[in-house]
Amino acid sequence: MKHDLSISRQAIAKHLSVLDDAGLVKSRRKGKYRVLMFNNEPLKDLLKGWVE
Repeated sequence: MKHDLSISRQAIAKHLSVLDDAGLVKSRRKGKYRVLMFNNEPLKDLLKGWVE
């Protein structure tokens, strides 16, 4: 699959790894691919304190 992006595949993988380590994305394997989904749970407490 070819995309016209100005960022390398390795840079994207590094950014996604940081988000995964922070708990902001959840990942699971689907065959040879890794599917990532946004995890908003860690942000809920942050938003509660910020809005109040």
